[in-house]
Amino acid sequence: MNNLIIGTAGHIDHGKTALIKALNGFDGDETKEEKERGITVNLSFSNLSNASSNIAFIDVPGHESLIKTMIGGAFGFDAAMLVVASNEGLKPQSKEHIAVLNLLNVKNIILVITKCDLTNALAQQKVQSEVKEFIKDYKNLSIYETFFVSIKDPSSIEELKNYLFTLNPKKHDETALFRYYIDRVFSLKGHGVIVTGSVLTGSVKLSDKLLNLDINEMFSVRSLEVHAQNKDIAFAPNRVALNLSGNNTHKLEKGQILSKKGFWRGFFEADCFVNTSISHGSELLFCVGTKQVNAKVLHLKDGFYTFKFDKKMFLQFDELFILLKEGRVIGGGRVLNPVNEPLKKEQKIALLDALKEKDFLSAFARLTNIHKHGFGLISSVQRFGLNQEDALSLAKNLNDVFVDIKNGCIYGKTAFKDVMEFVNFIILKNPNALFSSSSINLKLNWASQELIQKVLNELEAKEIIQKNGGIYTKFGADFDKLSLSLEDKIYDILKEQNITPEAPYNIYDKLDIDRTLGDLALKKLTKAKKVVRLEHNLFIEENALSNIMQNLRNIIKKEGFANITNVKANLGLSRKYALAYLEYLDNFKDITKFENDRVFV
Repeated sequence: MNNLIIGTAGHIDHGKTALIKALNGFDGDETKEEKERGITVNLSFSNLSNASSNIAFIDVPGHESLIKTMIGGAFGFDAAMLVVASNEGLKPQSKEHIAVLNLLNVKNIILVITKCDLTNALAQQKVQSEVKEFIKDYKNLSIYETFFVSIKDPSSIEELKNYLFTLNPKKHDETALFRYYIDRVFSLKGHGVIVTGSVLTGSVKLSDKLLNLDINEMFSVRSLEVHAQNKDIAFAPNRVALNLSGNNTHKLEKGQILSKKGFWRGFFEADCFVNTSISHGSELLFCVGTKQVNAKVLHLKDGFYTFKFDKKMFLQFDELFILLKEGRVIGGGRVLNPVNEPLKKEQKIALLDALKEKDFLSAFARLTNIHKHGFGLISSVQRFGLNQEDALSLAKNLNDVFVDIKNGCIYGKTAFKDVMEFVNFIILKNPNALFSSSSINLKLNWASQELIQKVLNELEAKEIIQKNGGIYTKFGADFDKLSLSLEDKIYDILKEQNITPEAPYNIYDKLDIDRTLGDLALKKLTKAKKVVRLEHNLFIEENALSNIMQNLRNIIKKEGFANITNVKANLGLSRKYALAYLEYLDNFKDITKFENDRVFV
């Protein structure tokens, strides 16, 4: 079944709400204020169905003071009915609504000339010509069809209704990541908190765990409703009511975004393309979806601006927005770079040039050059509107880079060169080094093991290093001899460090050895009782342990007890070592623990 969202646009009292009621019997003016004033104040939602299509109507207010509400609804339109009264023609609010539809790229416009029972055909044709003449200046808009209707003429309404059922929705990727702006929040007795909104991308199903990005809170989908029917799953572009459960449902508000965890980061600024000129330093209202935030504008170059927001924004590449100043629409545009990072102005402008044209390959190349130690594509959905698989596939077309598929990262020549220089430095400094991709990764945590392995493979091919299993040595070194000598080297270090030995991993780093080899050598030393393990990361040479135990006994003889305080004072040990030795003292039968002290039995 086709699902599409059709909105209304037009001046106050031109019959938008009456038209919806004539189409489907739904009266959008439900509040006392709306009934008394005869105008729509809030967004109103209803639907119309036949065997093959389901149309969700969003009726927006036409009053000039309610333009923000109109904008919030218009973000979800597949098509719009531009409603113009035949007895009045185009009015200021109609023109402003047309500007909004153009900025939001709502291409499919159905011109509905209403109240035709009040005028003759000549007047109606005049209004049609007026609208067509006005709308031709808006490059994103075109009038698909024009209908002359009157709510007193059922046949005119039926003709419009039949046409609406022939429309096709915009293409939506149902496999994309779920994204949903809340446009209403209310409570229903026996159910709890309900939110409504339009599924912008992806899908949502029963029991899904959704993250409210704005408050960083998780909520579960208890039930969902599409066009007044309970469903197990809903896809874009459905309008969906979600019954949510969670610890903080009272924090849910209009304008917040629901999505999946792990894909979005919030930033206080974004780089955008704007279709009109804006003064540097201007303060505006930035409207996206049903979210509206204050923003300060920084001009970068013709068409390119940085917006600084007063709250974190979770924007996505190519997301459309509207700009208001003093309640009036002054322009709009699309998000190019939703991620804030320290770029020089010329770097940022070059990047935005590529992003504006959706030349992602050039954008990847520039970002890889900027991020010398790797550019990650984990956030490619937010940053480029691409899933990670597609982004990585595209990145393979870059020259002189290594694309790490497993970790979602692009490494340029500088990163490759730096890893190679580091490995060369190790074998120059320590010809006895026994290392692996994982041990190098521990020292160069910016480099993935996959990148390191590629470097090691190249060095091996050049006979600079050699491989034995997963361990590398300098080319020509005797691997077996080096392995056997590890026990002696570790033992010598522990013996030298006496009663304050380092953690094993620190020792391995000093020796430039792989942790697996080091652990194996230390295990053999422990089994041979040359070294004693006191706790997870504390190994001590056996004679040093005997000496420290004797020192603790002497403290008990002298002071009647041993505890952390007097052990630290007498032996100059840190709390970590003092506690470990006191606990080892508990193994002796002639010593007992009394509260925090150790005493002789």
